[in-house]
Amino acid sequence: MEIDKARLSLQGARLCFEGKCYDSSASRSYYAMFQAAQVALDQAGFGRREWTHAGLQASFASQLIQRKKIYPPRLAQQLNQALRWRLVADYSSTGISQRQAAELLRWAEDFVCRVEEVIQGV
Repeated sequence: MEIDKARLSLQGARLCFEGKCYDSSASRSYYAMFQAAQVALDQAGFGRREWTHAGLQASFASQLIQRKKIYPPRLAQQLNQALRWRLVADYSSTGISQRQAAELLRWAEDFVCRVEEVIQGV
């Protein structure tokens, strides 16, 4: 997987947020993070053809944060919270607030940016 897919998901998240579609923005923000984490794991030699959400989170945290110390621990926490909010956005009648969607979008922007910096050797 290429980082471009994560960038496109992030772009979709921004457009949805600007259009006040906060549930859709939250979902796209989470997937930008999920896709960027896949790229990070691939680049570090831990790639798989398919990932479950739980498996990707566990591998990202254990391999790239705890073992290799490439990324800060807060990224694992944010990825975990992003999944919880994505589930609310996609499956709950209550949905996501504007504040939550904005926070998740900021997390996704930071997450994708950090992965890009690492894979580009910045």
